[in-house]
Amino acid sequence: MKKLISLVVVAFLLISVQFSQACVGKTIFLGISAATNEKLVAEMASLLITERTGSSVKIQTYKDSRELYEAMKQGKVNIIVENTDHALEVLGKHKGAASASTFEFVKGEYRKSLNLIWLEPFGNTQQYAPVLTPETLANYPALPKLLNKLAGVLANDTYPKLLKSVESDDKAKKVARDFLKSKKLI
Repeated sequence: MKKLISLVVVAFLLISVQFSQACVGKTIFLGISAATNEKLVAEMASLLITERTGSSVKIQTYKDSRELYEAMKQGKVNIIVENTDHALEVLGKHKGAASASTFEFVKGEYRKSLNLIWLEPFGNTQQYAPVLTPETLANYPALPKLLNKLAGVLANDTYPKLLKSVESDDKAKKVARDFLKSKKLI
């Protein structure tokens, strides 16, 4: 009986340690281009990850998307924040009105041709969404469930109002924090 109890305790400890190390204590690199609108969404994702997992998130800003995607290919970036209009450009397609079918098209094409995984978009009209590498997904299996809590929170006119509140890069973090608190996400 003592052996059985010891075995159960050891198994429980191993499972607990493995689960707790899924995100905690690691640094996640989130890449964006220099646009203010991407900075705001990146701050939201960063704060959510940091507050909920204890992992630190370093937001890295790149001068253009070519540089950003190159950093992702090299493994210097775990997550990018992308929108469907720009994603269509990356894929060499014409921009269109953001819609569910556009999102599904981009999501499928990124997976097929770039080996990148789109999570759920943060909003309806501004279809920004986190995009991960398969390695990031394997190393941080809790990220999709956590980041998908932001799905749809930037519905309709919410995002433009938040953008107006952002007057400088320093303020983006405060606007993001206040918004996440109001939605009880952190």
